[in-house]
Amino acid sequence: MKNIKKNQVMNLGPNSKLLKEYKSQLIELNIEQFEAGIGLILGDAYIRSRDEGKTYCMQFEWKNKAYMDHVCLLYDQWVLSPPHKKERVNHLGNLVITWGAQTFKHQAFNKLANLFIVNNKKTIPNNLVENYLTPMSLAYWFMDDGGKWDYNKNSTNKSIVLNTQSFTFEEVEYLVKGLRNKFQLNCYVKINKNKPIIYIDSMSYLIFYNLIKPYLIPQNDM
Repeated sequence: MKNIKKNQVMNLGPNSKLLKEYKSQLIELNIEQFEAGIGLILGDAYIRSRDEGKTYCMQFEWKNKAYMDHVCLLYDQWVLSPPHKKERVNHLGNLVITWGAQTFKHQAFNKLANLFIVNNKKTIPNNLVENYLTPMSLAYWFMDDGGKWDYNKNSTNKSIVLNTQSFTFEEVEYLVKGLRNKFQLNCYVKINKNKPIIYIDSMSYLIFYNLIKPYLIPQNDM
C-alpha cells in the first residue's frame, strides 16, 4: 500500500477513498499519545463514539490556544482540521473565547475508551492510577484541569489542586489512593461546592513538580 500523507487528505469528504486508505494505514496510538490521552481524559477532554462503540474519537476545547496547538501537534496524524475559534457570552455578560478541535474516529482510540467508558459515561476504574497513570499522564492531567490552591502572588502555599468535580466521590477516592501509593504524594479529597477535588499538599510540591516538569509546555509551567 502506498504511504498516504496527511496533507493529501485534509480537505477530502468523509467518503473519500483516499481518506479511507489514509485511516487504514494508521494502526494504533504511539506511547506518548496513549499516556497523554489518559491525563487529558482525566481532565476536560472527551472520548466519544458515534457508531455504538466500534470506534472512538477525542474532542478538545480549551481557552489556552497555545495548549490547544500543542495537543493537536501531539495527535497530528489524527487531527485533520485546525483548531476553530468559539465565542459565547457567559451568565455575567462577558465574552468567552475558547478553541475546539477533535480527532477523527478510529479503532486506535478504543484502548483509551476501554479504560474510561462504561454505558457511554466517563468513569474511573479503581486501578487506573496504579496500572496506567505515568508522569506524562499526570502532567497532561495537571495542564488540562489542575492549578494552584492559592493564586495570591504573596502566598508561600505551593499546594496543588486537580479539579475532579465531574467524578463521584468514590472515584476520586480511587484516584487519591493511587496517587499516594504510586507517587508518594500527600493528597486527599476536598469538597468544593459540594463536588470532590484532589488537594495535593505543599509538602509534596517538589515531588509533583519533578514528576511532571519534563512534559510541561512553557505556557503551563508552575
